[in-house]
Amino acid sequence: MSTTLVYAVALALFMVVIFFLTNAGIDPRASRIGDFDPKGAATACFGLLGLYHSIAIIFFDEDDSSKSAAAAADSLLPRAPDSYTGFIRQSWYKVLSVGPIFAVFCAASVFIWHSLAEFPGSPGTVWGDYATSPAPALTLFLLCWASTNVGFMFASIAEAFNRDRFGLFITAMVIMFIAALGITVGFIFLPEQSTGPALTMAALILPLTLITVIGARAWAIARVNRYDANHPRLSARERRRSEQFGPDLQRRPAPDPPPFDMLRDGEELLMHFKSERTPEPQMLIATNQRFVRASILGSDRTFILEQASPGQLLGASSERVGHDLMTTAHFRDHQDMRVVGGDPEQSRAFAEAVTRLARTGQLRG
Repeated sequence: MSTTLVYAVALALFMVVIFFLTNAGIDPRASRIGDFDPKGAATACFGLLGLYHSIAIIFFDEDDSSKSAAAAADSLLPRAPDSYTGFIRQSWYKVLSVGPIFAVFCAASVFIWHSLAEFPGSPGTVWGDYATSPAPALTLFLLCWASTNVGFMFASIAEAFNRDRFGLFITAMVIMFIAALGITVGFIFLPEQSTGPALTMAALILPLTLITVIGARAWAIARVNRYDANHPRLSARERRRSEQFGPDLQRRPAPDPPPFDMLRDGEELLMHFKSERTPEPQMLIATNQRFVRASILGSDRTFILEQASPGQLLGASSERVGHDLMTTAHFRDHQDMRVVGGDPEQSRAFAEAVTRLARTGQLRG
């Protein structure tokens, strides 16, 4: 979130500088006075706002789950897939907050533009009414947010194909930039639009883009999860063995990886959550016979730290304690089991599934 705020403020300040130059008749590309007509300052800068918001994905590099790609796959828990930008690994609130944060700073900065403008526009238009009515600022805010959603929608499609369909990945990125150019053209004409119709259009467009970006991102995450499940990756140790001994080793039966190596005869794994905050990663593991907190030794062996019977399980919780994420299993007549760190979305899903299991005896509601 902090990175998003930094980029939003930087973009708003950058656009203030660009407007100042164009309003003074200076072409920012040439740095020569008299090369730019100040009458077109608002038009050019509105267009740049549309462009930058529609390609906001290029600023999206914040990722607080760098180790989550190594988390074990589980059909009941969301898996954090690899992503070029961290975009589909992030929590929903982080993704959906980029648009409004960028938009609110840029819409506010336009008040500075208007106070400096040599040509403040005609009354009744978005540009002309900007300093006298809240409607133009609200219009710009909604359209900037919607533009970000459009870019994120195509970014979701690109992320969905970045593993196995490189041609479709490139196609989605190209379409995103073509759409960005179209949005730029629309923003160029925005300053001269009548305020009322422009606000109505913006109010209709935003909900549609929110629905599409939410749906596209959910689909992208599901598709990448399926790909990961069908194409498990070799660990660094397995890659070294393969390189050293050749493909014959791949056909030999290998020991079960954690947490499957701890299962007894007839025991079935129900769900598990992995945290890599400690030097030796720890896991909370639920089976049909017990609930376990375990440590992973040497990346390939599960060491049981404590365990309880299923009848003692009361539920689980996922919460922030200071800067740490705590995933805790609660028991009757047994101390709580907790691990620190891990992927927040997986932690919440695990806690909900454990609580459901404790209350109903079923994994799914």
